[in-house]
Amino acid sequence: MPLTSRIALRKSDVPETNRRLLLNIIRQSRGTSRADVARITGLSPSSVTYIVNRMVRDGLLSEAPSEDHTQVGRRPVILRLRPESLIVAGVEITHSEAQIATADLNGRILRQRAIAWQPDHQVFLTRIRDATRVLTGSIRAGRLLGVGVSLPGTVDRVTGCVTAAENLGWFGVDAGRILSEGSPNSFYFENDARLCALAERWFCSLGGKPLDNFVFLTLRGGLGTGIVSEGNLIRGASGEASEFGHTSLFPDGRRCVCGAIGCWEEYASQRALERRYRELLGGLNQEPGPSADDIIRLARGGDATALEVLRETAVYLGMGFANLNAAFNPEAIIVGDYLASGWDLMENWVWDALRSRAPQRYLTRLRIFPSTLGRDSALKGALALVLSNYFTGSGTGNVKGIATHSTRSRHPR
Repeated sequence: MPLTSRIALRKSDVPETNRRLLLNIIRQSRGTSRADVARITGLSPSSVTYIVNRMVRDGLLSEAPSEDHTQVGRRPVILRLRPESLIVAGVEITHSEAQIATADLNGRILRQRAIAWQPDHQVFLTRIRDATRVLTGSIRAGRLLGVGVSLPGTVDRVTGCVTAAENLGWFGVDAGRILSEGSPNSFYFENDARLCALAERWFCSLGGKPLDNFVFLTLRGGLGTGIVSEGNLIRGASGEASEFGHTSLFPDGRRCVCGAIGCWEEYASQRALERRYRELLGGLNQEPGPSADDIIRLARGGDATALEVLRETAVYLGMGFANLNAAFNPEAIIVGDYLASGWDLMENWVWDALRSRAPQRYLTRLRIFPSTLGRDSALKGALALVLSNYFTGSGTGNVKGIATHSTRSRHPR
C-alpha cells in the first residue's frame, strides 16, 4: 500500500522516534519490504537495515517471503508487525459500569473485566484502579505501553480530572489521580465521544483514503459528539468544544441536567428515548421502564408505542444532524448505541427530518451509518489513544496522519 508523503527522518534523530515511525509504516501496510521502507522514509538502506534488525531481534517484527505468487522473479521479503509483542490497556467509564481490557497492537482484546457502578466515586474509581492492576499485573516489564481512559463529560486530558459529567453527578472529580495512584505506567485521558471518533479512524480495514471530516454520535446516557475536522479531533481552548448535545433545539424546552433549556440531549439521547416511552404509556414515575434496547426489540415486534417513540425521536435526531451538517459539512455522521442497533428502523425518518431542514445541495455528499464497533467504541478508543501516542509519538492522541485505513470501504454510498 503506497504512502504518498515522504517522512523526513535523519540519522541524528532519536533512535526511538525512528523506530516508532518505521513501525507505523509497517503497521499500516499489507506488506512492506526493507526497500519500501527506505524509499518511503528517505533513509539509507543501511540505516533501515540497522533499525529493522534490532526490531526483529526484539520480537517486534517478523520477516517472510511475500505470498504474492503473481510476481515475476524472486519474491521480496515482507516485514510484518508482531501484534502480540506489546500490550496496551484501556478503561471505559460509563453511567452504569466500567470496562477494563488489555489488547495487542492490532487492538485485539486479550482480557476484559467489568466493574459494577458505585454511587461513591471514590469507591468506584478505587475498584477500577485495583482491577486494572490485577489485569495488567502479569505483563512483563516494558511490554505494557500505557493505559488509556475514556471518561464522560468535560475532561482535563493531562490530569484526568472530570470537570463536569452531569449524567454521573461528577463535578471536579480527580479521576486521573485515583486511577493512576501508585502505578508506574503511563496514563492517557480523553472524553468518551472523542475516543469513539478516534476508534473509528484507527480501527478500520486497510486500504483507501481515511475519513478526514466526520462526526461520531454517542447516545448512551447523555448525547455526545466526537468531531474530526481535517483529520484532527476538535477539542477547543479548554477541552469543551464539540458538545453538541448541549446545543439548544427549543428555547422554551425541557430543562437539561446541565442546567440549560431545550438541549438536544433532552430529546434524542437514550435517556430521552426511555422517558418518552414511559410518558406515552402514562407511567412517567414507574422507573425503571424498558431500556432503549428493549424499545428497539419491541418495535421490531410491531409494538405501536415503541414505533411511535422511535419515529418522534428520529425527528429530533434529524434536527440535530441538520445543525451538525451546517456547522461542519462532514462527509459522514457515524452513529452508535441504540441508534446503531435500530438504524434500519429509524433511517428513513431521520433522513426525512434532515431533508426538511437543509437544502438538498448541502446533503449530496453526506452519509449517515452505524458504527461497526458496537458498544466497544469508547473502550476501543481508549486503546487507540495509547496506540496513537506510541506509533506517532505525538503525545496527544491526534488522529491526523496516523492512519491509511478507510471506513469508506465498509460503507458504500
